[in-house]
Amino acid sequence: MTPDTDLPSSLPDESGNASPGVWGLQSLGVEVQQVEKPAGEREAREILTRAFQGRRTVFPCGGGTSLSTGMLPQRVDLALDTTGMDKVVNFDPLNLNLEVSAGMTLDQINGFLAGQEKRFFLPLDPPWSSRATIGGAYAANSSGPMRLRYGALRDLVLGVRGVDSRGREIAFGGKTVKNVSGYDLTKFLIGSAGSLCLVTSVTIRVYPWPDASSLCDLVFGTLEELEKFLAALRSSVLLPSAVVVTDLAGGPGVSDSAGIRFRVMIGFEGHALAVERQKRDLLKLAGEFGGLGGARTGRDMMLDGIRSAVTPVSGWRDPLFLKISVPVVQGPRTFVALRRLIHDHGLLGKTTLDGANGVMWLYAEAVHEKTALNLVKDLLNLVPAGQGYVAPILAHRNLLQSWGARVETSLHQLAFQPLKERIDPTGVFPPIL
Repeated sequence: MTPDTDLPSSLPDESGNASPGVWGLQSLGVEVQQVEKPAGEREAREILTRAFQGRRTVFPCGGGTSLSTGMLPQRVDLALDTTGMDKVVNFDPLNLNLEVSAGMTLDQINGFLAGQEKRFFLPLDPPWSSRATIGGAYAANSSGPMRLRYGALRDLVLGVRGVDSRGREIAFGGKTVKNVSGYDLTKFLIGSAGSLCLVTSVTIRVYPWPDASSLCDLVFGTLEELEKFLAALRSSVLLPSAVVVTDLAGGPGVSDSAGIRFRVMIGFEGHALAVERQKRDLLKLAGEFGGLGGARTGRDMMLDGIRSAVTPVSGWRDPLFLKISVPVVQGPRTFVALRRLIHDHGLLGKTTLDGANGVMWLYAEAVHEKTALNLVKDLLNLVPAGQGYVAPILAHRNLLQSWGARVETSLHQLAFQPLKERIDPTGVFPPIL
C-alpha cells in the first residue's frame, strides 16, 4: 500500500537496536523521530516523564504484529520499544500465575514455563507468537484458536502494571482470579492499543502441561461436507482445544482433481486415555461426512500445526492483515467468499477460519492502496454491521484513515474518552480508537 521502497537503514535509537515493531511503524506510514528502549519499568517512567514535560507524542510498540489495531498517527516524536523489558518478574506454580514484563514474547514465556521442573504453558496463540509480546497481545486483545478451550486473553489476565502519560505508576488487578471490587480496569484496558497507558508487566494464569496431545488432520472435498461436519462437531460431546480450517487446492469454488479442498486441524489435550478416545471418535465422525485423514501425537507437533494455520508464511512488504468475525454457522460460506474476493482482486493471500467461533484471519502482502480500499469495501458489504465485524491488524495508515470509528459512539463518549482525559490529558499516547 506504499511505494516499493526499502525500510530506512538507520533511525535515531538511544538505547540499542530497535524491534521489528519500530520498523513496522515506518512501513505502515508513520514518521518516527526517535526510538527509546527501556530495560524496565523505572526507566520507562523516566522516559514518559520527560515526554510529558516536553509535550512529545509517544507510540509504544513491541513485536509489531498488531500495530493497526489502534490509530496510527502520521508522525510520532518517540517510538517506545518495549522489547527490552523481557524478564520474568514472579512465578507462583502453586497458584498457577506468572508475572512477566510486557516485552517478553509469547514463545519466550512458554519456553520459560516448559523449562520448569513441573512443566506449564500459557494457552495464548495469536498469529506470529514468536514475535508477539505479552504487552502487545494485551493492548491488541489478541487471541488464537486455543481460546476455544482456555478462553480469550481477558480470561487469562489477572493483573496489569503500567505507566501513565505523566510517568506515574498505575496497577490494576492482582494475582488471584477474584481480586477486584467494582469495575475491573484490568479487563477494560485490554484492546486499548496503547492509547491510554504503557503496559509494563502482566500477570497471567498458566496451566500444567497436559499428559497427552494430539492433532487430527482432515480434508473435505466440498463446502457442504465441511458445514455438516462442523455442525456435528459443535453438537457432539467432544472437547477440542482448537479447530482451524484452511484450504488446500483449487481456486475459489473449484476443487482439485482429487476433490480435496478444505483442510481441518483439530487439537485435543488432556489425560492420555481421554485424548485417545476423542481422537478415535472424531475420525469416525469425520468419516461420516466424507472427511479423510489421520492423527498425530505430541504437543509440539499439535501446537506447530495450529500456529502455522493462523500465522502468515512470509513478509512485511505492504501487508494487509484483517480479522473478520461472523456468526459461527456462517463461517464456512464466508470463508469461501473471502477466498473468492482475494482471487477477484488479483491478490495472493492466506485465509484461516476458526471453525468453533466464526473468526477468520485474512493476510495478503504487496497490496497497493487502491486495491486495499476496494477489498475492504467489498468485505464490509460481505459482513454487514450487526452481523459481524471486520477489523485491521496490520494495514497502512492511509487505509485506516478511511476506516471510520471502531468503537460505538456512546461507549466512546461515556467510557473511553473520560478515562483518556483523566490519565492522558495532553495526548502523549495515540488517539483513542
